Amino acid sequence: MGDVQQASGGGQASSGHGEFSVLVIEDNPGDRRLAELALTAGAEGTGAFCEVLLAGTLEEGLQLLATAERNAMHAILLDLGLPDAAGFDGLQRLKSLYPDIPVIILTGQNEEAVAISALKFGAADYLEKDEIRPRSLWRSIGYALERKKLEAELVYLAATDPLTMVKNRRALLEALPLIMENALRSELHCAVLIIDIDNFKQINDLLGHSTGDELLLTVASRISDAIRQTDVVGRLGGDEFAVIATNLKSPEGAIEIAEKITQAIAAVPEINGRPIEISSSVGIALFPSGVENSDELLTHADLAMYKAKKEGRASICLYDESLHHELRRRLLLKRAMVSDMATPGFYLDYQPIVDCKTHEIVSAEGLARWRTRDGKIVMPAEFIPIAEENGWIADLGMRMIEQACEFMSRSLSTGVPVVPISINVSPIQCKDKGFPGEFTRAIERRGLSPTLFNIEITESTFMQDIDGARRGLEALMHVGIGIHIDDFGTGYSSLSLLRDLPLKHLKLDRSFVSRLAEDLGTRPIMEAIIDLARKLEFKTVAEGVETAEQVKLLTEIGIDYLQGYYFSRPISAAKLCEELVMGGVVRNGYGLGLEAGHDMDNADKISRALGR
Repeated sequence: MGDVQQASGGGQASSGHGEFSVLVIEDNPGDRRLAELALTAGAEGTGAFCEVLLAGTLEEGLQLLATAERNAMHAILLDLGLPDAAGFDGLQRLKSLYPDIPVIILTGQNEEAVAISALKFGAADYLEKDEIRPRSLWRSIGYALERKKLEAELVYLAATDPLTMVKNRRALLEALPLIMENALRSELHCAVLIIDIDNFKQINDLLGHSTGDELLLTVASRISDAIRQTDVVGRLGGDEFAVIATNLKSPEGAIEIAEKITQAIAAVPEINGRPIEISSSVGIALFPSGVENSDELLTHADLAMYKAKKEGRASICLYDESLHHELRRRLLLKRAMVSDMATPGFYLDYQPIVDCKTHEIVSAEGLARWRTRDGKIVMPAEFIPIAEENGWIADLGMRMIEQACEFMSRSLSTGVPVVPISINVSPIQCKDKGFPGEFTRAIERRGLSPTLFNIEITESTFMQDIDGARRGLEALMHVGIGIHIDDFGTGYSSLSLLRDLPLKHLKLDRSFVSRLAEDLGTRPIMEAIIDLARKLEFKTVAEGVETAEQVKLLTEIGIDYLQGYYFSRPISAAKLCEELVMGGVVRNGYGLGLEAGHDMDNADKISRALGR
């Protein structure tokens, strides 16, 4: 052990360019001393201070590294001909134990081929011993350190989201299995929290992408401040973030972290100088919890997040067995849809819309339904999202349009009275440039008037692509198809949309109608909307009408049309035909239906209209 030495050279240079520690592992005392002097002189020449540690064997060098402070060693000079580590053995052992410290190989003459091979084993550079000069040695160390710095930066960038500078999806996916293993060993819990900013798409579209980016930066910072040092935060993509919470003593710990995150995000007062109110939805999946791998844990957290969004803004949902059953049901529905898409299992029911004063049926809304092969009825709230997620919505939507056109054509040809039919259209269909042409051709093939059809779209459809929506809607409006905004008042209700888009009707969301009798503030809001619509020459429809009192109040404030269970639930095409044949006036709030004893001529017309 007498060969183990420590030497420092020259003191701190006045320019203060830094302090370095270099370990020289060389069994030849002369070469070892030469390297020490060259390092000291080279450091002084650049205004730096270099601490040189000397060892005559690999084991002596490893002892010095073991006792040095963590990350204190900047570089290692290694002789390949050590008595206890011949060839590349010493290099491989150093790289396995200290992979972040660059190793520069010292070689004798005629060993260049060996030195080049050493580079393949992880060496940063090599120098021939007779070329050890202060300048060349220090330059080699400098290059090695620069490469190490660059490699570290590349590793950081590969694991970092470029906008928010938190970990990216790939880094999170790589970290999660290790954290799960540690939870099992330590007999503690870990959890995945997926955080989604509520209504981010609308904020991004209304305030601009630069404001949206600034919001993402702010949210990433707020989440980072809200979690503990041992937790990991990253961005999955878009407006979704994830936190891997570690070392949890109980499931309640994950909920507490989620609450801190939602509170921190909600406390953001403004973005780019604009006041803003934001909230977030959080889904949590715990481990251990019966999952077999990290992908399954992420899937559970994602499902919990979507459940939280359904429950409303600023919700937190913990994955449990009921969500597992929901996931399984969605998978079964998806498989059933694949086989049922081309069958008559998908059909339209119709809900009448009546004149507010006369209660005469003036139109009907076509509502998609799905009767599965075992006879069960599935509502659109369940199967429409599945169709949208899997790219089936355009085909399904056109099938419903074709069905409505066929029903209208048969009714007219058999003398059954008809009213315009409104059809709900997905935002995905609206963004399809070919949709207006497909709809128009379906009408033309049957010789129908486009004025017999309306489409209903939500405000969010406009917010996703205002210019694209405008072009598509103008094409439909140009041929006479009516455009109705559905659920008006639940989104941003931008007045510029009412000014710029070719609209015909506004359908006030049912939440206004349900609060009309009890909430004093609702009536003046509805009156203002109705007055504005009248001045813009739009008609107004109130949906969700269920009581006589609501009918009375809506009539008083001047609504044009009414729709809801008070007049009729969604009914079959046959029931709609029957009511229109009987005069199409709903006189009482008991729903639609034919009185007994209607004449056989009308019954025959109805049968032929339905293709029987």
